[in-house]
Amino acid sequence: MKVKYKLNLKYSILGLFLILCAYIIISYISGARFSPDRAAKTSRWAENTSVLLGTVETPPYKVYIYENQDKYRTILTGYKFPFWRYRGSSWANKTEDKVKLVGWCSYSDRGDGKGITVVPVQSFDDKVAFIEMGSGPDLQRKPVKTGEVLLFSWEKSVKWNDLNAIACSGDNKVLYKLGYEVNNSKINMDELRWLPVD
Repeated sequence: MKVKYKLNLKYSILGLFLILCAYIIISYISGARFSPDRAAKTSRWAENTSVLLGTVETPPYKVYIYENQDKYRTILTGYKFPFWRYRGSSWANKTEDKVKLVGWCSYSDRGDGKGITVVPVQSFDDKVAFIEMGSGPDLQRKPVKTGEVLLFSWEKSVKWNDLNAIACSGDNKVLYKLGYEVNNSKINMDELRWLPVD
């Protein structure tokens, strides 16, 4: 009787081990990884030549901002025990603007309003002293160093027009605002950018 019990226990452990191995292999094939870095690299937009500009981690998410040859790419990964997975990506056009939007991410997969928003900005205008985004308790103000990528982030999904994003001079004059350029009453939805304020 003891021999039969030991044999059944041995087969049960072996069966569980094989199921676990199959689960890990299937998850790996479908893009799951044990680290957020590796999960981000499963995206076709994370190329070998991509330059990492910054990361933001707000559990259970981690966001990567890359500069590719043609565009800026923002890659979102998410954690669900025991794996990290690629959740999606967005892009921003490369421009000659003096204040650049170098990515964008606003995501929530829950009904409770929690999620992540990341807005990376790079300024090459020496007149810009600080950039401000958000409102009320979510307001953030960051000093600007020319050429440095500033990462604004919130632990919830925020629409671009709720950011009220502005770039200001040292004497609080608004020099740029985040928005869309309107041409002949048309808005190009691919062109969210920092626009000079006249």
